[in-house]
Amino acid sequence: MRSLFLFLLLAGPALASPGETLTLHGEARIAGETRPVRFTFLCSSHDGPQVTGAQMTGVMGVDLIVPRHDTLRPIFDFDPFEGPDARAGALTRLETTAEAASGSLSAMVSGSIGVEDDAPFVFSAVAARRRDAARLAELARVLAPLTTGPAQLSWTQGQTRAGAASIAAQLEVSAADAERLKGFLAPCLGR
Repeated sequence: MRSLFLFLLLAGPALASPGETLTLHGEARIAGETRPVRFTFLCSSHDGPQVTGAQMTGVMGVDLIVPRHDTLRPIFDFDPFEGPDARAGALTRLETTAEAASGSLSAMVSGSIGVEDDAPFVFSAVAARRRDAARLAELARVLAPLTTGPAQLSWTQGQTRAGAASIAAQLEVSAADAERLKGFLAPCLGR
């Protein structure tokens, strides 16, 4: 089960089609610098008759997309998080706060260098919609408060080097964003 989660954790963005993602813009701080980042939410079913293998599972998750990641390399080592064999450890903390509820999760994530013009690094936290009920429940508990009204998602990405600067990313979810997320994530949250 753990290997399936790790596969989906690494392959999450590749399993989702454009209609299965929703992107919101946030901000990150690292070593005193502030920069824009993107949070892309995933909710895919992949239950069509032509889909086989891991894609039949579908995923729910969120990506932290850090544009121009190469400019941060002097202060953040992305290499331990890159690729399907990445085993950097549970250095990610996701926290949501909303009036109705809150949630938090520590996780191991990995990612890849994106193909967009701004050469981002994409950290992915995803769970299988089937065959990984425990991880799906954990992630749903953290993402569900974002669908209840104005809320905040915090993503703290630590490094493998002791004492090295973390990326502290924030997403402010407006009431309108919460409605969009509610509709978008409903199939994955079981609502």
